[in-house]
Amino acid sequence: MKPHMNPRQYEEMIAAHFRRKGYAVQLTPQSNDYGVDCIAERPGERIAIQAKMYGRGLRAVNRKMIMELRGAMHYFDCNKAILVTDGELLRDAWQVAAKLGVEVISMEAPAHPVNESPADDATFEAIWAKHILPLAGKTLTRPNGKANTILEVDWSGVKRLTSSGRRQKISIEIFRYAVNKLLMQGHIRRACINDEYPERASSGICLILSQVPTIRYDQRTASLVWDPSKCSA
Repeated sequence: MKPHMNPRQYEEMIAAHFRRKGYAVQLTPQSNDYGVDCIAERPGERIAIQAKMYGRGLRAVNRKMIMELRGAMHYFDCNKAILVTDGELLRDAWQVAAKLGVEVISMEAPAHPVNESPADDATFEAIWAKHILPLAGKTLTRPNGKANTILEVDWSGVKRLTSSGRRQKISIEIFRYAVNKLLMQGHIRRACINDEYPERASSGICLILSQVPTIRYDQRTASLVWDPSKCSA
């Protein structure tokens, strides 16, 4: 069964786990967290904790994520780094974790309903849960007639079949980046998405996000636009 828990709830579950072990735990903001989701402290210990809720998903933890966590550990003046995941690590990630002393903990994300208000599209998690996860198995068609088939969607990202018949995985992080930009400034150019995610996926990202009732794609400016007027009353 795919977990219904969203990433923030997973972080909260991890924070509760460390509190039960006697740590004082602080959750970092959902955006601009510099790669650390929780900081756990008790005498002599200050731990930088990163949560990766990937499940059986479309993506595995790689060595870059481990190295970034190690750097974030020092940024937050911590003396230990822990990665907690319900997913898998690539072989090189295990090797780097062992070399750098990053502890890896496996923690399942239980089936847990997301209690988001149907009218609440104010967070990335709510948007993903209500509008993107249900796209799995659907075919999305652009105005020019080209179509993408959404093969799988989970909390690690999207697996799609492009209009040219190519299978591609798109990380959830780029969707999070785009949506947070939309929530903050009301628009994001496709070129900006390309700059952040050089995997030739910006057209698919824009197509997928434009399925959200409050997001439209503006052909004239090649931008995604936050447009509450799109949502029917």
